[in-house]
Amino acid sequence: MTLGRCSSDVAKNGGGDPALSAMDVNPPSPSLKRQVPAFAMVGAFGFVVDSGLTYALVRGLGVDPFLARFPAFAVATVLNFLLNRSLTFASSRAPLLRAFVRYCLVCGVGLAVNWTFYALALGAAQRLGLPTPPETLPIFVAFGTGVAMFATFFGFKVFVFRA
Repeated sequence: MTLGRCSSDVAKNGGGDPALSAMDVNPPSPSLKRQVPAFAMVGAFGFVVDSGLTYALVRGLGVDPFLARFPAFAVATVLNFLLNRSLTFASSRAPLLRAFVRYCLVCGVGLAVNWTFYALALGAAQRLGLPTPPETLPIFVAFGTGVAMFATFFGFKVFVFRA
């Protein structure tokens, strides 16, 4: 039995113990083992940009915390595209413009998920009477970002940067 072969491969090739072949597992690819940590590091950078700009816009310019997320997210999106393109998905041969447009589409879905969970958490805190000064906004940004990162990683991997 060889790990990574599926049961049908064993059956077609006439080998292997059928009881053991049902337990065959495909190990994560080496690229996935490299991509997930790189994606997390780029995402951490994007979080710092997103939450830092959200805080600065609210604290420094008096922008509503629900509206401040949009320009902050846009800046973080462009920076993260450049980093993901060169670090996380460096082997991608997707043309730059096509990849950027697709990246923005996936980020649009990610923004909808991210902002929805940010707004739900922030609104819930406010309804519970908890203080939500600008210093607490990175907590809510982190919540939305954490939920959205799962969907965006797979969108980037299979739609944006596929080889």
